[in-house]
Amino acid sequence: MGRLRKLRAVAATALAGGIAATLTGGAAALASPSAKSVVHASSSAPFVIADTSSVQKLDPDVITNFLDFQALGLIYDTLVQENAKLQLVPDLATSWSFSDGNKVLTFQLRKGVKFDDGSTFTSRDVVASMKRVVAPKTGDASASFVASVRSVVPEGPYKVKFVLSHPDVSILEGLTSVNLAMLPAKAIANGSIAKHPDGTGPFKFSSWSPGNSFVMKANPAYWGGKPTLSTVKIETIPSEQSIASALQANSVQLGLLTEPQVANHLPSAYKVQKVLSLSYRALMLQDRTGPLANVNARRAIACATNRKQILGASVFGQGVVVGPVPLGPFASKPVSSLCPTQDLAMAKSFLKKAGMVNGFSFTAITSTDLDPTSAAQAVAMQSQLAQVGIHMNIQNLAGDAYIQDWLKGNFQAAFAENGANPDPYVMYGRYFGAGANLGVPAGYSSAALQKLLLQGDEAASTANQAKIWAALSANLTNNAVWIWLFDAFNYAALAPSVHGFSISPVTGTSLQALRSTTVS
Repeated sequence: MGRLRKLRAVAATALAGGIAATLTGGAAALASPSAKSVVHASSSAPFVIADTSSVQKLDPDVITNFLDFQALGLIYDTLVQENAKLQLVPDLATSWSFSDGNKVLTFQLRKGVKFDDGSTFTSRDVVASMKRVVAPKTGDASASFVASVRSVVPEGPYKVKFVLSHPDVSILEGLTSVNLAMLPAKAIANGSIAKHPDGTGPFKFSSWSPGNSFVMKANPAYWGGKPTLSTVKIETIPSEQSIASALQANSVQLGLLTEPQVANHLPSAYKVQKVLSLSYRALMLQDRTGPLANVNARRAIACATNRKQILGASVFGQGVVVGPVPLGPFASKPVSSLCPTQDLAMAKSFLKKAGMVNGFSFTAITSTDLDPTSAAQAVAMQSQLAQVGIHMNIQNLAGDAYIQDWLKGNFQAAFAENGANPDPYVMYGRYFGAGANLGVPAGYSSAALQKLLLQGDEAASTANQAKIWAALSANLTNNAVWIWLFDAFNYAALAPSVHGFSISPVTGTSLQALRSTTVS
């Protein structure tokens, strides 16, 4: 789940999910209607976003749900961001540079930035934020992204130096996560972050009704200029079909969707944007006990799986079959080094090697609250596995229950939507690296994987990285650590009156264009 959706990261988080970068260039360049035809920030009417999920937590350091990343990504800023083209761009850091063989990373900080509590953002807040991230009691889901940081040294109020234990080319990608948002030192000291968000982003926290709604107000002191929308409300609606109905009833202005059959059947007056998600679906396996501790049993599952069929059954083929690294320059090719396509004969051969010629049983959890497509994924795979005698029980959980069981590794298998990243170390260091903070839900550890992750993180050239990340994908799929399935589209359905919004594939800032969105 990395960043469980709805990290809806994505999710991803995945998000992370997650599932996203200030859409500098993207959002800023979008044309706005004339002043006569828009509702400006002075309007009291909220701009309503509908999602089947709900905001689960208010502390950016511990969020894993995709919608949490999307909501808090409007309140908090990070040092650097990924834009819609997955390029690193400035955020609270205006520039950065490596030195000492990539073991020192220095940031120049943006001046004149205010937190919602009125305090000024300085290097002191960077130091406090990073200390909180790595503190074990925090339980930050992305702490491994900065595991190489030995110390954070302020050099005046607007310059800060990260001293690293080893060359770490992935750290910049890691720092784009909302889990590593910049928090005010004062709020960290008084312990208020978990109950009252306090950021530097375009919107300020207003209210939260768990399971129902999350409300934000425009931040008049936002360093990027006051948003055009005065109030944004994220409302939980239990089904995507109901979201479509709410759009047509004009009670919702933006619907966040994942089901193509809903998105593609809205009336033509409703603008539907789609973007390939920076997240992926996988069947995560707890490989330490029971039949799944046997590598050949896991390989049998991998070879009995028809990924294309699952893609078709769950999202009508609207996506792509992927391996461990779904997008970017290091995307997995082939998607699996073991069984790129379904091979039932090979699956039976692995069952025989496992000493389970008649198959075995295990239970997989899903949550349609977090991912409406997860039930369809599970039913399709259940039928495929049955062809070789493997019986997969399906247990659907409420969103919060799923997240809690997932974090505790309290499952045999879990259909998950995990946040992805162009950098494989950022994706998998937190699952399989040394001291991985998500090692419990990952369910698997290997010295060979830890070595590959470290080598890839330290590699000085793209060519060397490519070789190492290919070896990482092969290791993960040959051992059937998890079963990677597909990457699908995210959809943003807009009411006809909405202008200037463009969704990003990056979970944490996928809604950043709201800062310049208008309503006619």
